[in-house]
Amino acid sequence: MKTLEDKVKVLTENIKKEDAKRTLLSEAKKIGIEKLPYSYSALKNFIDSETMDFHYNKHYKGYVKKLNDALSKKDYGDVELEEIIKRIGKYNKTIRNNAGGAFNHALFWKMLSPKEQECSGPILRKINSSFGSLKEFKNKFEEVAKNRFGSGWVWLVLTKRNTLKIISTPNQDNPLMNVIRNGGYPLLGLDLWEHSYYLKYRNKRDEYIHNFWKCVNWEFVNELLKMKTKTTINENFKLKRIINEGVSERCSRGEVQLYRNLFNTNKFVKNIYRYGVEKILSEVFPDNYYEKDAYGPNQMLGIYDFEQKGRSVINKMNTNYEVFCVLLNDINIVMEKLGKPKITFKNKSVGEQINEAKRLISVANEFKTRIFSLSSGTFENILVTLGSTNSLGELTEIKVVEILKKEYGDKNVEKIGELGNTVDAIDGIDCEVKIGDEIKTAQIKPYKSYDLVDGFYKMLDTGQVNPYKTDWLIFSKNNKDAMIFDNNGIKIVKGNYLIPEINLIKHIY
Repeated sequence: MKTLEDKVKVLTENIKKEDAKRTLLSEAKKIGIEKLPYSYSALKNFIDSETMDFHYNKHYKGYVKKLNDALSKKDYGDVELEEIIKRIGKYNKTIRNNAGGAFNHALFWKMLSPKEQECSGPILRKINSSFGSLKEFKNKFEEVAKNRFGSGWVWLVLTKRNTLKIISTPNQDNPLMNVIRNGGYPLLGLDLWEHSYYLKYRNKRDEYIHNFWKCVNWEFVNELLKMKTKTTINENFKLKRIINEGVSERCSRGEVQLYRNLFNTNKFVKNIYRYGVEKILSEVFPDNYYEKDAYGPNQMLGIYDFEQKGRSVINKMNTNYEVFCVLLNDINIVMEKLGKPKITFKNKSVGEQINEAKRLISVANEFKTRIFSLSSGTFENILVTLGSTNSLGELTEIKVVEILKKEYGDKNVEKIGELGNTVDAIDGIDCEVKIGDEIKTAQIKPYKSYDLVDGFYKMLDTGQVNPYKTDWLIFSKNNKDAMIFDNNGIKIVKGNYLIPEINLIKHIY
């Protein structure tokens, strides 16, 4: 009998421990309720107290409760509401609807003021710049609101280009959500659901929309604008400082050579890594991500206006084998702590290497918000590595162009390569050389040395080894010479360029 009692006691204790774990997890995730910053009757020029009471206590609190219930059913980690909104695409429909409802209303209460305020300061200047005048802005805002069929919201947002625009979202969607095409940072919003106005206005929604201006909290809107602008400036400054001045633990020369060979001999690994990284970057930095030609004509898809104006150096991460090494080494530290086998590409078949690349991207995706953070040592190391390799590549192009100008004349040589330009990235054109009436396109690459065997130049340590469509392929050693080859008949064998000896046009020292 005692044995049975002991078993029951142990079982009871285990149940209590599991309940405690579940409770702790739920509390860690719990999204709080924003306190209403005024009384229910304070906005009488806009909305009645009964509606405010019902709106706040029934609808808003209901969204928060349902959101917390949904989050507690799966271990999503200790996440903030804004982070859920920004990455809403990874969550189910229940979380999307209720997270949107919780976030939108938490903003909405603060966007309203019992005291009628004048629109002034930075937001007024920006409105005048974007819409012509405050009156024109209000007319446009009301027009978009009236055209929203059914439930939803109307928003004034700050775009990626630092301009203002007005958009409408259905249901409880928010412009910050990564599922909203061409969204933005919300500065002002108006709830267009019937529960927000029907007790007072019945079917006169246009009147409700027009009366909104009587209680807009322009001071709060200005705070949002200043905070967003300041945050962006500070982040860009820090990123640029890291890239230009940071110190990192670089991979050894042997490791770099290993992954250079891997990239140049196993295109499947390179492509898995490339497309996996591009997807992760688009999800982690949605405010800075643009589709092809969306940032401007002939501009590739990717991250822009990050550490600098224009295309970010972070885009080069997708094909940089030194960064691949940095990411792999740091992820393997995590794998070791988790008691999981490390990811390795040494002594593996092509198929095994492909599976390892998939594992690498899977883990990187799982920990992406931790890896790609300004507080992450891995991210800092990645940025420094990219800054260094990009500077070396840019320096090589500049020096080779100088050598070519001395040989062919200043007016006959033009540097084409530009970060993000599709002409450079797709066609591989770094410069053009005019010879008589002919223009020769060229790709410029570094090299450490070469072997001349059986009538072929074998170029060693040339960085990425890719086929190019240019007329010429030019190699430079330590930026002091230029070996110009005709690009016809050039082969790539085991990750190295093999060039017929007769293809050498000129070797300039």
